[in-house]
Amino acid sequence: MNKIRAAVLAVVLAGLAVGCGSGSPFSTNPTVGNPVFTSSGAVMQLAMGTINDSAGTFSFETTGTATPGTDLNAVATFRNSSGLSAFINPGTATLTGPSAFSSTIGSVFSYGQAPGTNSVVGKPPAYTPANTAPGYATGFLVDGTSFAPFGAPVSGAYTIATSVSQNGTVTPYNATATLPAIFTVLGPYPAPTACVVNLDGSGSCTVAPPVGVTETLVVVTDSTGFAELATSETTTTTASFPAGTFTGRTPPSFAYAIGADYPLVEAGPPKTTTATPTITGSGGTADLTFSGFSVAF
Repeated sequence: MNKIRAAVLAVVLAGLAVGCGSGSPFSTNPTVGNPVFTSSGAVMQLAMGTINDSAGTFSFETTGTATPGTDLNAVATFRNSSGLSAFINPGTATLTGPSAFSSTIGSVFSYGQAPGTNSVVGKPPAYTPANTAPGYATGFLVDGTSFAPFGAPVSGAYTIATSVSQNGTVTPYNATATLPAIFTVLGPYPAPTACVVNLDGSGSCTVAPPVGVTETLVVVTDSTGFAELATSETTTTTASFPAGTFTGRTPPSFAYAIGADYPLVEAGPPKTTTATPTITGSGGTADLTFSGFSVAF
């Protein structure tokens, strides 16, 4: 599972290196022998919280093995003044924290790691227009070496840091955030129910968000549970997919829900182009809860 994901990420990163030129925060003086660069306001952000993985869905998606429990959540952004990825090559970031916590995160772009690193990507209709495969990044981090969740949350201060080399100059960037002593753990999210796909390729699922969830991202996968077909954002109890979403689908499919108490979808592309999007909820943290899989449909 991790070898496959590493290969996919290598392709994605190669694409980022080619496709993000317009987002570079440096402009180089073309005068031979006098290379200079100008910063465009690159800034990192970090938010901490928890992930209630009561059904083991998050761990299953990231490692291939369902390990129910509560994990540490970390959300990061790294953007320039235009709201794009701050750097084409943003260096290797690390996340450190209390109790000697340390994790190699790898490259952090506009909204967390490269799309697919955390195994959840944004697809239409929640994310429109569609991005090239695999989809849009969803902001929350996993260990960049094992692609696994961080493990049990521990209160205290956390720091994400990287160093970027550009035109012979190395510049450090970092951000800090604190997981409170009494931290929030959102309630278990029931699996989506009444999921249907209609003849015109539209569909819907019913969800029951636990207390504290302000928005839900419903993820529909193929029969393996890994390959995403579509995602739908909802703040109610119904996730809808317009006509054509599932045209050509090979059943069966499955769905699971991700509940958030912060702007999970709105903080990322293509919803926002601000350099410093809001990545915490009203309680000052960024918390998620994953449901189990729906019945096949």
